Amino acid sequence: MRAGIPPRLGVVAFALLAPLACRDAPEEEGAAGDPALLTRELPFVYPPGLYAARVEGDVGLRLFVDSLGLVVQESTSVVEASGHAEFDAAAVAGAPYLEFQPARSGGARVGRTVVLPVKFRFPPADSQRRDTLPAKR
Repeated sequence: MRAGIPPRLGVVAFALLAPLACRDAPEEEGAAGDPALLTRELPFVYPPGLYAARVEGDVGLRLFVDSLGLVVQESTSVVEASGHAEFDAAAVAGAPYLEFQPARSGGARVGRTVVLPVKFRFPPADSQRRDTLPAKR
């Protein structure tokens, strides 16, 4: 990795593993809960300017997860802005690459609207990245 270029995945952008159901989404009787996030390597790219300035932020995304566990791209919207348009745009851009275990109702997989918090954070100063291989010499 070149100096000054933010890491793409893992350490710097976190999404909670259990998205919260939207408060305004109707409850379905017999539902077996909300979709569960399956994606291990999160697709959110830390905006380079904010990374260089060591700015952190949180974005709340509203997503519709279909019965196959895929995000319907047109459904994605920011419900809680970070205060930095770059974080908001990075969260929206990464959302279509997320994969979920779909919700179930009456034994059938169903689509469900959820709110997913995305947190852009720096790793602790004493930690080492474990998600990349050492550079070849």
